[in-house]
Amino acid sequence: MDGGFAALDLLDALSPSMIVVTRLRLDASLFNPPPAEQHYGRPAVKGSRQPSLRARLSDPATVWRRAVQASRTQWRSGGWIEYASGTALWYHAGKPVVPILWVLVRYPDGRRGPEAFLCTEPTVPPRTVLEWFNRRWSMETTYEESRAHIGIATQRQWTDPAIFRTTPLLFGLYSLITLYVHQHADRLALSPRRALWYPKPAPTFADALARLRQHLWFEQAFAMSPENTDMMKTAPPLLRRLIESVCYAP
Repeated sequence: MDGGFAALDLLDALSPSMIVVTRLRLDASLFNPPPAEQHYGRPAVKGSRQPSLRARLSDPATVWRRAVQASRTQWRSGGWIEYASGTALWYHAGKPVVPILWVLVRYPDGRRGPEAFLCTEPTVPPRTVLEWFNRRWSMETTYEESRAHIGIATQRQWTDPAIFRTTPLLFGLYSLITLYVHQHADRLALSPRRALWYPKPAPTFADALARLRQHLWFEQAFAMSPENTDMMKTAPPLLRRLIESVCYAP
């Protein structure tokens, strides 16, 4: 999740039943565990303070590991990254204490500034944390496109059971369209709709939905002649353009 969800109350409430990966501030207050033996006073909830993640960026003692993501899961458009990791207690006065695994990332080519991430399960490998966070981009794209083109979270219903039924059905429709067009991409001649000022190297869900609409509406409902005849009449160019415009309508 994004950094807006990096809240101690939320992480503490979710951690017993859910592993959370999110951004972490470079100046977060991180501490060592409390000492095992305490002879007097109230039991300590934290130990000594660790150096800040921002300080670790320039600390010669920081151990950096280099990695490159696989081609199917490239980290921020690919290329090498260097990462360091460790465990700590994230603490703020008046808030719950949350044990975390922190992962600090820097980019040797300077394409981005340094970033930090946390995982509420300290035993997860650091590379896995980065791969999990990287997956959020495809998930967020799915949420955005399903809302824009199918209407997720915009339905006008009065009862909770109706919303609980409609939302899974819309997500199922999104998946059905995506899988069908992917399996028949060659037959449907799927290609991105481009503008002169907007380079678009690959088709999006909008292209897939429009091409499927065009296939269902034009090639079946608006066919002028049977498929097996020698002569085939085509629709006028104006009708083709109108149908294409309707196919891309939200």
